Amino acid sequence: MTTEDLGNTYRKRVESYENAINYRTRVINYIALLRLITLVAIVYFLVKGIKSDQLIFYFVSFLMVISFFILVSYYKFHTDKRDQLRQLKKLNITELGCLKYEFDNNPDGSEFIDRHHPWTYDLDIFGKGSFYQFINRTATQKGKTILASSLSSSPDIVEQIFERQEIIKDLKDRIDFRQVYTARANLIEEKETDFSEIQHWLDTQNYIQKNLWLIVVAILSSLASLSIIVAGIIDFSNFRYFLPLLLLNWGILSPFLVRTNKYHSNISKKHDLLSGYASLLQTIGETPFNHSTLLCYQDNATEGCDEVKKLSGMLNLFDQRLNLFMGTVLNSLFLFDFFMLFFLERWKKKNRDNIEMWIELTGWMEAMVSLSGFAYNHPNYTVPEIKVNSTEFIAEDMGHPLIDPSKRIANNIQITNEKVLIITGANMAGKSTFLRSIGINTLLGYLGCPVCAQKYSTGLWELYSSMRTSDSLKDEESYFLAEIRRLKEIVDVMEEGTPMLVLLDEVLKGTNTTDKQNGSIGLIEKSLKYNIQCFIATHDLVLGELETKHPQKVVNYCFESHISDNDVNFSYKISRGIAKNMNASFLMKKMGIVD
Repeated sequence: MTTEDLGNTYRKRVESYENAINYRTRVINYIALLRLITLVAIVYFLVKGIKSDQLIFYFVSFLMVISFFILVSYYKFHTDKRDQLRQLKKLNITELGCLKYEFDNNPDGSEFIDRHHPWTYDLDIFGKGSFYQFINRTATQKGKTILASSLSSSPDIVEQIFERQEIIKDLKDRIDFRQVYTARANLIEEKETDFSEIQHWLDTQNYIQKNLWLIVVAILSSLASLSIIVAGIIDFSNFRYFLPLLLLNWGILSPFLVRTNKYHSNISKKHDLLSGYASLLQTIGETPFNHSTLLCYQDNATEGCDEVKKLSGMLNLFDQRLNLFMGTVLNSLFLFDFFMLFFLERWKKKNRDNIEMWIELTGWMEAMVSLSGFAYNHPNYTVPEIKVNSTEFIAEDMGHPLIDPSKRIANNIQITNEKVLIITGANMAGKSTFLRSIGINTLLGYLGCPVCAQKYSTGLWELYSSMRTSDSLKDEESYFLAEIRRLKEIVDVMEEGTPMLVLLDEVLKGTNTTDKQNGSIGLIEKSLKYNIQCFIATHDLVLGELETKHPQKVVNYCFESHISDNDVNFSYKISRGIAKNMNASFLMKKMGIVD
């Protein structure tokens, strides 16, 4: 499948959803009109019944009331479906934009930017124009966090990579599942405090368990209320017994009212949130996956859907106490609070250890949907080979996935036993982009995704970089000190024996030339003792002499620039050897900065 084929697929889906939205809108308008007619009919037949004193008109009016509530239910059903269709249309428009590398309006994950992280800041993983912004299709707080965590961590064992490759393979072509799941997630309205409040509720001890006699009283009170209602229908005078019952019920409720209000405040108005998560679990449960891990999660999701729906329904019912009329009536007649506390505590006792797992599952699936969507959108990318204890690095036609293919320059490189690769070249020749291409493609491989290359083979390394170190006024840290601290961090991990893939761009930029050379050479020679694969981009041609001093361990590559017709040209292609041409003084002369 080509990019053009993908574009046609998404455009057809946009058109299909637009037609479906228009259809739902027409249905909704008809239902709204019928609802208005039904409301008028209720009043009309009720008035006719009062005037004629004929039972048939009251009966018809009652049927109109039932019809009205059925229409209300249908109205909500179709508006919910239309909302989902609108999300699906929006999602396909987003995919069309990403195919053209137009994704500035996507959430960029700026909240996850960490300047001190081993690689995410250098590789533009988060923030404006970032890789996260390009692939992210998550909507919930949990989904965003899990995707960000996946992009910020390395797998412990290679089997984790292989399993994720198979999961992404299973999900990649399930476009309907992925898009419906994402659309439903986008419909969930949640606040940052929602889950902390739910967690607080889960940790809260409830007095109903220590005072089970309150349930007995609630049952007896309910039976008494029902008896009075039946007796009142037979003889209206029997309704007088309600007054002492109401006084008794409120006398029992009063000592517990403050505690009940406090208890309710933690989970008040959470039923819509939980209903949304139940719909995500239902979507997982209804999909015929192939991978064993997905099938296992599917069983968990089916159980979780049923239980979360129950909790959502109970919370919806419990929230009726916020309605002054309903709350007063329900508590006056049936000691409603005690019943709800009992049922909620029973649910909590059964499921408190599972609800976090169910919510975690929905977020994990959102992250997997994002990664598998990336794989689907790049059918020409290659699933890489990740080998344990491998010292080779092979990349054929490797490019950066965030660069439009029409502008992307692919490169080939092959390393067998060399530990340090020194890349020299002029400014703007492509050194930094090449390092970022290695970093982002290696990360993609660790995520289980295909990479931007025709062939890609590497080992399982701990990824570190020092490419964009910056000073910090807040932390009173200079640029040079920040870089030294990053290099110290890299050396400490190196000395622990951890296999490392290290990307360095112009080491020790904050000192003089001699000091920089001595420090860079010392760092390179020290790294040769350890299990490391290090790519160093530099302008310092002296470092190229290390290949002769340490054959088979240090190797030189370069990006050349060419000056012709009073202009600088770049091929952006890597080649063996040391760069011969530099362009800073030429550009300064051309721009009139120097004579």
